[in-house]
Amino acid sequence: MWIAACGGGGGGGAEEPQGLGLEDLNLDGRIVILAFGDSITRGVGDGPGAESTPPASVAGYPARLQQLLTPRATLPLVVVNDGRAGERTTSGVSRLQRDLGTNSPDYVILLEGANDVQEGDVEGAANRMQTMIDAVFGAGAQPLLGTITPSCCAHRNALNFGAETGYNGRLRSIAAADLVPVIDFYAAFTNGPGVNGEDLPYDQNLGLIHVPEGLHPTPAGYDLMATAAWEVFTGAPSARGG
Repeated sequence: MWIAACGGGGGGGAEEPQGLGLEDLNLDGRIVILAFGDSITRGVGDGPGAESTPPASVAGYPARLQQLLTPRATLPLVVVNDGRAGERTTSGVSRLQRDLGTNSPDYVILLEGANDVQEGDVEGAANRMQTMIDAVFGAGAQPLLGTITPSCCAHRNALNFGAETGYNGRLRSIAAADLVPVIDFYAAFTNGPGVNGEDLPYDQNLGLIHVPEGLHPTPAGYDLMATAAWEVFTGAPSARGG
C-alpha cells in the first residue's frame, strides 16, 4: 500500500492531476529520494559517447529529476544517485539493505534487472525485486518500481524483446499486487509498454540510446527518464513529443 497520500494539492478537480506527491515520510525535515539501480541509474552514457560517465551528482536521470521536483517541494529535497554500473539484483539486494540505513530515504526508485535479463535470469531477478520492495517498505519508505529501458542496435548482449517485455510485465504485476507506483521507462522509450506478447523494439532514430552500442541512454534519453519519473510524482500530464 502506498505510504504517502497524494500530496501537495488543494481540493482541485480535474484540472489538478495528482501524483504520488512529495512528503517527509520519516519526519527528518527533508525529502530524500533514493534512485537505486545499475549503470542506467548511475548515468553511464550521459555525454557524447556510450561510456561517458559524469560525476554522480550531475549524471543520469536522478540529477535531472531533482531539478524538476525541487520547485514542487516544501522542504529541502535531494535525489541520491545510488546507481552501480554492472550490478545484478543478486548483489543489489544486499547493497540496498545497507544504503537504506545510510540514506534514510522517504522514497526509493528501484531500477534493476537488465544485467540479469541479459543472462536469462528473468524470474530470479523479478523475485529479487520483490525482496527489494519488501525491504523498502520495511524501512518505512515508499518504493517506486521502474521498468527497464530497451536495448537496441548492435549491443553485444541485446536483450531479447520477449525477455524484456516479459520481465517488465512481471514487474508491473508485482507493483499491482503491492500497490506500488510504476515508472514505465520502457514505455517512455518505445511509446508503449509492450504487453500481451506485443514487441515494441526501440527505434534507433529517436536518438535516446547510444548507437551502435545500444544499451545506455544518451543525454536526451536521461532527460526523458527524468520526465517519466517526474510525472509519477506530480501527476502532471506528459508533455513529451512523439
